[in-house]
Amino acid sequence: MGNIPVQCFWQWQKEMNKVYKKEIALGIRPFVYALLGTLVGVAVGAAGGLFGAGIDFFSGFGMRHFELYVWFLPAVGVLTAFMLRKWGDPNTGMRAVFEASRGERDRFELRSAVFQYAGAWTAHLFCASVGREGAGIQIGAAIGCNIGRRIPIKNADKILLVAGMAAGFSALFGTPAAALFFALEVTVVGGLHLRALIASAFASYASYFVSRLCLPAHFSAEFVLAAPLSLSLACRLFAFGALCGLAGFVFCLLRKYLAAFFLASVRNDYVRAFFAAVLLACLLFLSGGRYSGLGTNLIGSAVSGGEVYWYDWIVKMLFTAAFLSVGFLGGEVTTLFAAGACLGAAAGELLGIPAQAAACLGYAAVFGAATNTVIAPVVLGCELFGGASLPYMAVVCVAAYLFNFGKSVYNQKIREDIAAKIIHRLYKKHPLELPRRLY
Repeated sequence: MGNIPVQCFWQWQKEMNKVYKKEIALGIRPFVYALLGTLVGVAVGAAGGLFGAGIDFFSGFGMRHFELYVWFLPAVGVLTAFMLRKWGDPNTGMRAVFEASRGERDRFELRSAVFQYAGAWTAHLFCASVGREGAGIQIGAAIGCNIGRRIPIKNADKILLVAGMAAGFSALFGTPAAALFFALEVTVVGGLHLRALIASAFASYASYFVSRLCLPAHFSAEFVLAAPLSLSLACRLFAFGALCGLAGFVFCLLRKYLAAFFLASVRNDYVRAFFAAVLLACLLFLSGGRYSGLGTNLIGSAVSGGEVYWYDWIVKMLFTAAFLSVGFLGGEVTTLFAAGACLGAAAGELLGIPAQAAACLGYAAVFGAATNTVIAPVVLGCELFGGASLPYMAVVCVAAYLFNFGKSVYNQKIREDIAAKIIHRLYKKHPLELPRRLY
């Protein structure tokens, strides 16, 4: 009987030791993820800087020989299809990145990064109208996921995959804060992937500083809108944001239905890529190369008051959607920047907004609408165009977010809140009493 208090004491001591160890682990974990995020950021910054430098070199070289190189696009399309079929994962791309971040697939293979280098560099060398963000994010995600797989911490691969996405975006666009919010926001619609916050923040900034060794200059412009934010101006900004939201919505539909059209028209990957690329090469040649590449020429014209046609934004969207739908690698974001800037330059003055200011606002808002994000484009606009743009940028980007009707170019997971769950249950009980979506 005399040993019972002693036994209780030792049992209590063991339980307290477990509690202390758990508390210490929880306290140390953020610092561990900060170190891991920095490691991922350095690795992705080097890889992303090299990738971005290659894009700039090959895109510039191809455009200097545009009239010859554009005719090699059919061969590039066939070789890309062969590469992905021979060595790739059939479920590769941004869909696979999001599935891996949610734990719906075991990993995101490192070889996906190699495909992005080869496919995106050749696409830009031969003047395809594609971006670079999708490839950069997949490179970062592959590096982050494969570093995380070797870390003996639960869910480290998923958290570092998100950190790698942020690092890839930051390396290419030089906007570390926007990259952080983009990676956290885009993986779960309606919420932030807060588990990955610390790792993503350190990865994004580390990648930014490392990538500057390869990409010393990033795009930026001065936002000039002298008028104070009055009620009249806020209404006009909201109307312009709604227009940007509809543009993002249109791009999402173009990606979806052009991919379905090409797939239904020609089942064979090689034949589809070849004949679609022939058609697109002819159209690019007739345009004189205006819609080739990233669209930086259009962005420069829009934000500097150069010549912009009212149809530039939709034509750029059509070319990008078509190239990506038939299998070319690259991305959408930079071309969305171009489309948004052109839309702003063309439509801004109709709403009483200076063309150059509207181009800066559209640059961020169309990107947010097409990716179904709202915080990231506001932060992006402030990083690129200065803090003075914040109140105007917020109005436009919120309106764009409302008028994209929940569409996204990515395979995002919708986070149901309480209201959505209530609506879902009501719809199951009374399916005829609630309107159906028309798109």
